Amino acid sequence: MEIDKLTLTEGLAAYGEPDDPLIPFGELSRLLEYDVDVLPNERRIVGRLGEARTSLIVDLATGTARVGAKAIPLSPADVAVTPTEIYLRASAVQRLLPLTMKVDREALDIVITPLALLPVQSRLERLARDRQASGRPGSGPESVLKAPSGYQAFTMPNFDVSLSLGAGSGSTTQGPQYPLQYELRAGGDLAYMGYKAYVSSDQRGVPSSARITLERRSLEGHLLGPLHARDISFGDVFTPGLTIGPHSLEGRGFTLSTVPLDTTNIFNRIDLRGELPIGYDVELYINDVLQSGQNTPNKGRYEFLNVPLQRGVNVIRIVTYGPHGERSEDTRVVNVGGGQLEKGEMTFEFGAVQQEKSVINLTDTSGTDFISPDAGKLRAVGTVNYGLTTLITLSAGVGFIPSTTSSTATSTTTSIDPTLPPVTTTAPAKISTETARTVYTAGARTSLFGFLTQLDVGGDTNGGSAEGIGLAGQVLGVSTVLRYLQFQGGFVDENGPSVDFTRPLASRGELSFDGNSQIFGRVVPLSLHGTRTVYEDGEIDITGSIRGSATLASILFSAGFDYTNNYGAGASVNTLSGFFTGSTYRDFKWQIRSTLDYDIVPDFKPRALAITVDRDLSDKASLRFGIGEELNDFKSFNVTASAIVRTHLGDLSLTSDYNNADHSWQLGAQVNFGLAYDGAKNRYGVVRAGPGTGGSMAFHAFIDKNGNGKWDPGEPGVPNVVIEGGGAGKVVTDANGRAFVTGLGAGPTTRLTVNLDRLDNPSVKSPPLALQLSPRAGQIVNIEFPMQPTGEVMVRILLRRPDGNRIGISGVSAQLVADGGRIAEAKTEFDGSASFEDLTAGVYHLQLDPEQAKRLRMHLTAPLAVTIKGDGGFTPDATAEVTFDPRPQDEDKGSKPVE
Repeated sequence: MEIDKLTLTEGLAAYGEPDDPLIPFGELSRLLEYDVDVLPNERRIVGRLGEARTSLIVDLATGTARVGAKAIPLSPADVAVTPTEIYLRASAVQRLLPLTMKVDREALDIVITPLALLPVQSRLERLARDRQASGRPGSGPESVLKAPSGYQAFTMPNFDVSLSLGAGSGSTTQGPQYPLQYELRAGGDLAYMGYKAYVSSDQRGVPSSARITLERRSLEGHLLGPLHARDISFGDVFTPGLTIGPHSLEGRGFTLSTVPLDTTNIFNRIDLRGELPIGYDVELYINDVLQSGQNTPNKGRYEFLNVPLQRGVNVIRIVTYGPHGERSEDTRVVNVGGGQLEKGEMTFEFGAVQQEKSVINLTDTSGTDFISPDAGKLRAVGTVNYGLTTLITLSAGVGFIPSTTSSTATSTTTSIDPTLPPVTTTAPAKISTETARTVYTAGARTSLFGFLTQLDVGGDTNGGSAEGIGLAGQVLGVSTVLRYLQFQGGFVDENGPSVDFTRPLASRGELSFDGNSQIFGRVVPLSLHGTRTVYEDGEIDITGSIRGSATLASILFSAGFDYTNNYGAGASVNTLSGFFTGSTYRDFKWQIRSTLDYDIVPDFKPRALAITVDRDLSDKASLRFGIGEELNDFKSFNVTASAIVRTHLGDLSLTSDYNNADHSWQLGAQVNFGLAYDGAKNRYGVVRAGPGTGGSMAFHAFIDKNGNGKWDPGEPGVPNVVIEGGGAGKVVTDANGRAFVTGLGAGPTTRLTVNLDRLDNPSVKSPPLALQLSPRAGQIVNIEFPMQPTGEVMVRILLRRPDGNRIGISGVSAQLVADGGRIAEAKTEFDGSASFEDLTAGVYHLQLDPEQAKRLRMHLTAPLAVTIKGDGGFTPDATAEVTFDPRPQDEDKGSKPVE
């Protein structure tokens, strides 16, 4: 396979028609260095392409294939799936990737012509030199090494530490004159569950927030025996929500769920939460459309609440940008249906908490969050779903709610702007005098005339009631969701977006459209959502938003509008605002982002502009520059600059900040590192950040001299083994053959690849080169990677003709048998040659396949032994001679000759 007249690999295992072969997509994406995960077990391909980071999703289970917003046609004949790889026809690959392939069936060659800059192109020369030096053709992993991930009774905790300190002018816009702030995250196993702990301080170094959660998950539902639970959590958790009535709320308590982790109901909005360290900001993309952003953590987390999804496969991307120029993506694929279950199938969720109370309560004196009078009171919510038939699913729920008070009276408006602080407004809380109530709900899920249909009714012990209907389907090729709810008697529904649920509701209508539009010849995914809420006092609130994203000239552009109209009962508010963003990863070196926020109604005016530029100088150093301008006051701008150094012990950044509005300044330093416990040495070691918030791997590559698969004293380590993938970048083993890999995240599965191209002697026999882990916070997976030096030998099997000449025999099944009983097999080619590869060091004896030899009356004329040294040196060819025994004479026992 060639690109730009340079060889990517000497060999690629392709199958099928020579003119349009099936190509291993995982191996191809690794050769091209694309950020792509191939998941054969899930029959799915997920990744990002090019400088604009265009999304790629192929979900064979649902027949979905998309590049950005563009649907790509794939037929069953285009795909083949094995336990370790997904194969796509060359024609299908060209539809998915920005390249063309010319397949030469005679030369057995594939020439790639890029249509856009490929990540590998800047490194082709180095790859060519490595390939030439090693002489080892590229090959994909034949199988996957799955690492065990069982829970333990106790493991020592692992930590992530973030510490920042500085000095400034002491301006009110920048906090204390000498700020000191820290965050500490920890993870590990306790009582056969995984735990996550967090504590942080305010800018004066005073502890202000803490949380701890114990959780155990099983994707297959193997928890609690016949209950088939998938998730059990204790500590600081979130209760489940009902379709009408109570919403998910945090508190100290426990939750239990049997619901699959990667599915949801089209009529339910979801909440997305994750870790957000100091100085980081995060963006939310749904099906390649930028929906929201956040740069102010809530108890060390980001929160995107009431996120709507569309029917079918939804690709959710959480893109995190760090203060050191880091960029990471967490991709989830969620299948959204109508909430229907198979006949006889049942799922349930339950949670009980002391709402708004943490296991460890710390008072944040600088916080502005409103704490309701119901904090600490019991909130319990449970829901059950049952598949009555294949078309009808019934649901029921019950919730015990302390009162109707809101859990917060603050709102934070955050543009996707890392240089400007968020705008936080505090509104007076509207405290209801109603007593605690119990809410009951019932519903049905079905399909009517091709539309997913949901019917819900609810009531509470205070005399309130509610009814709702929802429809979802395709209208003119656009995914459409319509939902309408009616309320009586002060029924409280906490699920509406931007709804003040401390006031009695009369009705709420929701409408969503998700689809693609042709704009200037380009496919642009658009997402439109609108809500109309009517309160009993006569006030009507109308909110709407539209979002769109598209790629142009290697830049991902996103734009959106937000509309609000409040009228009736004395209210009169009418606003329309918008944003415009652009981001690119230019030449895979420059990371550039910009955001423009502006108002349209009541007055058209630009509000804020922000630009950030990150430049990697090397693998260990980078620079960042940012500027933020409040456009309603051109004298007010904010400038930031930082230099970052990355080492194997952590990251150090030196930052400076200047605000022209009040001429304030600040200088600071931030260090991020991890503390990982080394069980072999019984001590902690300083590593890069990651072991406290996600999984890590302790990798040990060594020469297995005795072939027992375990490390024994005296067996040397193997340096220069490269581990790639899983968000960890590239990690190389040291002189002892050891490497510690962090940043594996806490997703259901993570896949890593082992690369042996840098070895001095690449002729080794190793375990599978693909590693699959199920990481969790604080977990350290120990991977022993035994390798044995190998060699290869060519054996020719000849037959002596009556004239004395010897000729090769094809189709002979030959075997090389080691002293320990190991057998290597090969079949001779047309000239009698058979190639035996990956032979570990030792003495081998040639023998013929017993069954074939007996059938053909064939045997060796003399024994043959071959010695493989396993030092990477050349093993001379060996020659053996065979002969055939005469055919036995047919005997006609007792028969008479025919006259």
